[in-house]
Amino acid sequence: MKFILIGVCAITVFVLLEALVYTMRFLGDRRKDELKRRLSNLGSGGGGGPQMTGVLRIGKLAQNPAVDALLRSLKLSARMEGLLEQTELEMTVAQLLSYMLIGSILGFALAVIGSGGITFVIMPLLFGLLPLFFVMYKRNQRTTRLSQQLPDALEMMARSLRAGHALSASFKMVATEMPTPVSVEFGRAFEAQELGMPFEKAVADMTRRAPDNQDLKIFALSVIVQKETGGNLVEIIEKIADTVRGREKFQGKLRGLTAEGRMSSYIVGGLPFVSVLFMLLSNRAYLMQLFEEDIGKYILGYGIISWILGFLWMRKMIKVKM
Repeated sequence: MKFILIGVCAITVFVLLEALVYTMRFLGDRRKDELKRRLSNLGSGGGGGPQMTGVLRIGKLAQNPAVDALLRSLKLSARMEGLLEQTELEMTVAQLLSYMLIGSILGFALAVIGSGGITFVIMPLLFGLLPLFFVMYKRNQRTTRLSQQLPDALEMMARSLRAGHALSASFKMVATEMPTPVSVEFGRAFEAQELGMPFEKAVADMTRRAPDNQDLKIFALSVIVQKETGGNLVEIIEKIADTVRGREKFQGKLRGLTAEGRMSSYIVGGLPFVSVLFMLLSNRAYLMQLFEEDIGKYILGYGIISWILGFLWMRKMIKVKM
């Protein structure tokens, strides 16, 4: 038991250090500075060439070539790579799988300490999926920022088109002037078509990297249809910008109206963990019966499953589909 506790502490310290490193990276401005440097190459590169590949994300599954080749043989790796591409995380598929494995080991160690039962299945599964949930959270966060920045980007495009610039030049202007993540998406589309990809395909790929963003889909579809049928693109873009801004204004009001429900879900969802921590400090012997007795293990497993289902249900109740 002593060695198990030492192992759990070591894994926990390792995970916390990894989290601290990523937090410092997120809080720093290195990423934005690097992006500005790469996007400045867009303006000085003229046509294609090596400078035009700065914003394109490297599709690498692992740093090690052997591990990269192994992961490419798995269909699941391609899906996970697509999921990571929809975030701003500088993480490979191998790193994500490593974090999930560490989480599973930590959950298994906690189940061993609690003397098992159904927790041998639930704890490794729950802790192993935590890194995946974090990636999905970052993807949703990026999608929200894209919707918030899209109206200003479209208005900038409309002004560029009114000044007589080509559509690709307006993409380049958004890539160089707007903040992330909208600048990254427009920069990728601009670089892709400069490197020979059809413009319609480059625009469609923007929606693939943000599959849950309906505003970006409307814009991409409008641009593709206009390229095929013609029409006043400036007017179309301006109307889309007004529509997206109106949707964002409504979403802001909606978030304010549902703030109480969301906060209630967080408080109610956090109460079991606070209660467990309080019981560990105040009456440990009383709580440990959940881990030592057979009936307690079943009650604990039922409680964890009920907590997950209840939390997801409350989140679904306060989410309004547009």
